[in-house]
Amino acid sequence: MPAMSSSEQLGVVTSRTGILVLIDTGYLNLWSHDRPPAMPEDVLSAELTAKANSWVDLKVVGVDAERAGRMLEMSSHPLYVFDQPPDHSELQAKLDKLVRQHKLDAHFEVVSPRISHRQRIDLVLAYGKGAGEIQFHGIWAVAVSGVPIFRPLRVLGERCAAPYSDCWSRIVVECRPNSPTARSEKVGCVGVDYARILIADVDALGLWNHTESLDGLADYVFWGRDAEEVASVVKAPRVDSGEFGWLNVPIEAAENHGTEVEEYRDQHSLKMAGDFRPHSHHWRVMTPTRENNATASGTTELDGMTVCNFMTSWGHGVFDVYRDLDESGELAQIRIAMETIEDV
Repeated sequence: MPAMSSSEQLGVVTSRTGILVLIDTGYLNLWSHDRPPAMPEDVLSAELTAKANSWVDLKVVGVDAERAGRMLEMSSHPLYVFDQPPDHSELQAKLDKLVRQHKLDAHFEVVSPRISHRQRIDLVLAYGKGAGEIQFHGIWAVAVSGVPIFRPLRVLGERCAAPYSDCWSRIVVECRPNSPTARSEKVGCVGVDYARILIADVDALGLWNHTESLDGLADYVFWGRDAEEVASVVKAPRVDSGEFGWLNVPIEAAENHGTEVEEYRDQHSLKMAGDFRPHSHHWRVMTPTRENNATASGTTELDGMTVCNFMTSWGHGVFDVYRDLDESGELAQIRIAMETIEDV
């Protein structure tokens, strides 16, 4: 892989474990780290939350377990399947068919207690010899080990050629910038629905507070076709070009402002969108990301570790992740392929 040309720096990231995780920032409210992998109560309806929290994790066992798991293609670690319905009848039927067709010795066992998201990282790193794709609540993320510790690693981006020059072609985390890449390995995919990716040390994910305010304050911001009309009625100040609302106010005040704005919008069938933003870690990293018009990226600190967040520039999608290795097999860089034929 040749060196990047015309690269732009999105920020830096630091690691204290030597393990970085690449994940959709918007889904970090679902990340439970070393706790049981439960669906939070405020994400889905009560019925769907109960259903999700009835799921089980499965292990494929038997003489031919690894072969059967590879054929199932349900996980990057062939011996495990995560977040399945308690009866997992469809998956059981698929395994039964493979067992019959190929005369395999393999069957499922329910893993109890369930496998935490942090344990899933350890499993995939062990099986993938230092890198691999992890799954949580059906979402894909990637973990890569062998990262230099306790020093800032630049996160760089390279743009696509015209007419897509506003979009990223690839993003890299420089691990050993003076070591040329000798070979590359695809290690998994990051699934993105919120148009943003976080690169962070695995320990930082354990400290992440996605929705609760860290200082008791919040913002409520709204925008759209009829935002100015709404702002004049509710006396909301302008906070940016085309945006109105209240910044750095007590949480209850922000919630009340939001309720007033959205009730007026709904009563008069107006077009606008609003966003309640408690001062959580998500807010701390998204604030500089929104303000950085050049690269739409930002960083924040968690217990001395710097994490880097950036907008994909392609919106949602599935992005391939590679580890580029030098002649000695050391990790030269982590690379995310942002541009695909399907995108263009």
